[in-house]
Amino acid sequence: MTTRNYSYAALAIPLALAATVLLGVRRDVTYGAEPSGETSEMTIQVVIKNMGFHVMGYGREGNPTSIVVRNEDGVTHGFYSPLFKEVPVRLEGDGYQITGKDGPAFRVDPGKTMTLHFTKGSATAPLTMMSPLMRHVIWCDMHPDIKGEVFIIERRG
Repeated sequence: MTTRNYSYAALAIPLALAATVLLGVRRDVTYGAEPSGETSEMTIQVVIKNMGFHVMGYGREGNPTSIVVRNEDGVTHGFYSPLFKEVPVRLEGDGYQITGKDGPAFRVDPGKTMTLHFTKGSATAPLTMMSPLMRHVIWCDMHPDIKGEVFIIERRG
């Protein structure tokens, strides 16, 4: 049986080439930086169906967020959250805004869809100085039994 002595240099070259291929080294990417300084809009889908909110998706603090509200019920529904008192909201689509006793609320008629655009800034928990998971309640201001939650997740790890 013959034993061959391979030098470490002979192994280093193929390993370096394999690492380069696996890591996909690119000269046009700066790692750890935002590619263009823009952040993409996060989308939360809310379907109102069978007299309930069905929420899919989440937002991230500091990122533009859109909540797409689709009313599949046969009656007009309201869409309110204390979050809307904290941030400016831009409305698109078939909904309309009202001013209620608790602040701005939005309404959407049967079979219609509206989109609410906003950016929620970060919040710091007073004791931990960490950014918490922000859970925002939502409810129909016309039908108080219809409630739900939307989540805005912290950006930092």
